[in-house]
Amino acid sequence: TEDIVAAQALFSNVNARKAVAMAFDKSYITDLILGNGSLPTDYLVPLGLSTDANGDDFRAAYPDGWNHFDVAMAQEYWATALSELGITEISIELLTYDSDSSKKISEYIQGQLESNLPGLTVTLNQQPFENKLALAEQGQFELQFAGWGPDYPDPMTFLDMWISGSGHNDAGYSSDDYDSMIAASKTGELATKYDERWTTLQEAEALLIGEDAVLIPLYQRSLKIVQREYVEGIIAHTFGGDYTFKRATTTQTNDDGLTQINLPDSSDIPSMNTSLATDSVSFQAAANVLEGLVMLGENDVVEPGVAESWDISADGLNYTFHLREDAVWSNGDPVTADDFVYAFQKLADPATGSQYNFMIETASIANGAAVMAGEAGVEELGITAVDAQTLEIQLEIAVPYFIKVMAFPSFYPLNQAFVEEQGDLFGTSPETTLYNGAFVLSKWEIGLTYEYAKNDTYWDADATTVDVVNFRIVKDTNTAVNMYETGEIDRVGLDADNLPAYLDDPNLFDKSDTVSFYLVFNINNNDQY
Repeated sequence: TEDIVAAQALFSNVNARKAVAMAFDKSYITDLILGNGSLPTDYLVPLGLSTDANGDDFRAAYPDGWNHFDVAMAQEYWATALSELGITEISIELLTYDSDSSKKISEYIQGQLESNLPGLTVTLNQQPFENKLALAEQGQFELQFAGWGPDYPDPMTFLDMWISGSGHNDAGYSSDDYDSMIAASKTGELATKYDERWTTLQEAEALLIGEDAVLIPLYQRSLKIVQREYVEGIIAHTFGGDYTFKRATTTQTNDDGLTQINLPDSSDIPSMNTSLATDSVSFQAAANVLEGLVMLGENDVVEPGVAESWDISADGLNYTFHLREDAVWSNGDPVTADDFVYAFQKLADPATGSQYNFMIETASIANGAAVMAGEAGVEELGITAVDAQTLEIQLEIAVPYFIKVMAFPSFYPLNQAFVEEQGDLFGTSPETTLYNGAFVLSKWEIGLTYEYAKNDTYWDADATTVDVVNFRIVKDTNTAVNMYETGEIDRVGLDADNLPAYLDDPNLFDKSDTVSFYLVFNINNNDQY
């Protein structure tokens, strides 16, 4: 219909995008809806993610961001956009999650946009986590609520997802200038010129957010969490999986006499296939039931994983990992160098269709770009199994954070025989997933619960003291708080409504992190329907 055509075209207009970006007050979201210390933002790359050689934060160049809340200016941009498009009224859909906080945030934005932008009607499409991700990937939205946590400690983790054709570029954004800046900073001429690279990335963000208004930053997440005093040792991370439980402890036991921690989660695990996983829930599960060459410990310090040691060449281009002989899969197979070769090649193989294949280039693995483009076979990727316990990785350029990148779940090993035996079912149930980490996925009931159980075959099983970590799917914050009060769960995140009752609780603590939430415009929606 004519209305649908107009909605598809609306956000190809930069004036319309800037109007929406400036039409609502983000501090209302952080102060009155969330109330947990989250920061309202007008920028994408979060404060505290990365600093330069002088200790200056990436945000130092543009600390305040762009397109600030200003209703009068928003209405000027809006009037210009409607005139350019030849319309006076229009309806759009805002795609969002069905969790409690997402509903409140999207309803607030809906009301503000309709009040401050004459002629605009906003319909909400509130979907379960996995459904929302699928609709966004298919381009079935005009505007969507989204978030991103870093995959490694560098601004590129937020910026390279918006290059033309990226699997994460749901906006359909394409800019030759932006693409060239990112390419030069990632594997090009600026990659080792750190000061110039820093400046180029800051200018790229200014183009993406300030000039082209592809996204509307909302807030940098912080959490207020209350946790039972008998639970200790849950480690928080700033990238990869949000939490790991390998060192967690509790004095509480379940009916079987096993030590158990009970936690809420707002969504199911979308996938346990590390070649295809794209979300924080899947990555957290992977980081607990699988193990890479290295893993992240307290304060994101790199710890040996399957690799008990490694050597680095003087030029930083060759890494030799020495794998421990006692690392085994949960079916008894040894974890070998071939398992990593297969996983890396599968991630890079264009036939896999992985949205996270860009991590191959992020790590600067030799021939990665050619393999991903289908110009070279996967066997030409710069990774070699010298023998069962020795793995060599060759890089195109030296990457100072390469070892930390190896802790990311996309680089965890895969047992080729098991993966190929399961086919399309791999990673969709406890039985069709294989484990080499501190836990196994022992239960996975969609919409209800999932559970980690201690993996007795894990090489460091003696250091894992908790037997079971049980997650209940709870979308409503009030329900989760009630479950905490009745002892059904052992910790809960608080919102503005529930926080006051716990301000004096000695078990209340802050979790500040580097996760950004934002709205995404569908710029090329004409091609999506």
